[in-house]
Amino acid sequence: MNRQFQKPVKAYFKKKGLPEAPALTFADVVIRDNFSEIASRSDIRNLETKVAKNIALRIPIVSANMDTVTDAGMAITLARLGGLGFIHQFFSLEERVEEVKKVKRADNALIEKPVVVLDHATLGDAKEQMRKYSISSILVIDQLNHLKGILTSRDYRFITDDSVPVTKVMKPMPLITAAPGVTQSEAEATFEKHKLEKLPIIDENGIVMGLMSAKDLIKTRAFPNAARDENGNLLVGAALRLNAEYLQEAELLLAAGSDVLLLDTARANSKRVRDAVKAVKCRFPEVQLVVGNIDTPEAAAMLIAAGADGLKVGIGPGSACKTRDATGVGIPQVTAIVSCAAIAKSSDVPIIADGGIKCGADLSKALVAGAQSVMVGSLFAGTDESPGEVFRDANQQWKMYRGSASAEHQFDRIESGSLDAMRAPEGVPRRVAYTGPVKGVVDELLGGLRSSMSYVGAHDVNEFEKFGTFVWQAVSGYEEGKPKG
Repeated sequence: MNRQFQKPVKAYFKKKGLPEAPALTFADVVIRDNFSEIASRSDIRNLETKVAKNIALRIPIVSANMDTVTDAGMAITLARLGGLGFIHQFFSLEERVEEVKKVKRADNALIEKPVVVLDHATLGDAKEQMRKYSISSILVIDQLNHLKGILTSRDYRFITDDSVPVTKVMKPMPLITAAPGVTQSEAEATFEKHKLEKLPIIDENGIVMGLMSAKDLIKTRAFPNAARDENGNLLVGAALRLNAEYLQEAELLLAAGSDVLLLDTARANSKRVRDAVKAVKCRFPEVQLVVGNIDTPEAAAMLIAAGADGLKVGIGPGSACKTRDATGVGIPQVTAIVSCAAIAKSSDVPIIADGGIKCGADLSKALVAGAQSVMVGSLFAGTDESPGEVFRDANQQWKMYRGSASAEHQFDRIESGSLDAMRAPEGVPRRVAYTGPVKGVVDELLGGLRSSMSYVGAHDVNEFEKFGTFVWQAVSGYEEGKPKG
């Protein structure tokens, strides 16, 4: 270890009650219980945390940027539950942009960039846009972005000729509108008074500045714990490909509304990644950029110095990853988290513990070790919200889950043109049991976390890390703690 990191790393290991060697993972440690004044785990309501310096979540869970885990459907549901989904990088750039837009439009109180159609368009043009974004109405504007009217599905219900000009079918101005800065309560009063579904936001010159939806305002009430931006839109992250176009990707994903970007590669402790982080932060200084994966304090310090706003820790702990088996590289996860947290905490850079999360105990141990959130892959791959179809075998339902470096995944990437040649596989495909809605999985994880926090006497995630310490256990101790059949 670099000498300059020895003192803070040694001190943090000591605080956690752990040896620096041998390296330990979740099964090797237990959390020490403390005297607690918390009467019940149900009393613990605050699970707020950060996934990047300026991105706050309501729960410490994010979904993996894997093609069998996170698309817009997963990201929407997880954000409504208080977490965050990272749209995976194996979509094309155009697809990632559209997935981000789907999340930002899912149930937002204010749509800053509503879907529009020009006033010289046909009804067919408008219907195609509405199908593309799964919406039931669309604003009609002129080339200077002045509002000319609104088209809803009711307006063309009995019209079969798609060549009709949209201006012949739409409801024209004047319409009931609101000015920029309208509050949710003011918008709700307008919806109620005029029995509206949509409320265009226009400035004094009639230029479209946004759109509010009655249905979306109701949805914001239905998900009070949702992770949202300052405009009430669901939070979403998106992954960048580490290729020649990553700056262009960053620009378009940010323009689409991505709240945080993820520069994700199996080997982030490298000059290539360091240079990319610097370039992204130089070009987009306000971007929130999470970088991974790493497992050493030296790597954490290097990426923080380059400008990373969050770090993803874990090389080889995932159930579909065979990096350690193939390369012999990768530090067991608890030691990796503690090593990186010892450096990251002084810079207020959050850590995502990526891989190996099988239950609430693993989530709890990751947070005590110094992570602010965990990235979940296989546990979410079997849910309704993950991409892919459910199939049946031996009277049980399954879905497929595969590592991003698996041979099967590489073949698909070669076919799509995003990978030039096969590499030695460091991931494997496997099936996972179908588990129904992701909410059930999240609730079980958080139930275990709340119980663990009550044992430690922690009222929130910060106190959990502050008060939580470990005891190293032998294999027999781990076996002792498992349920007996």
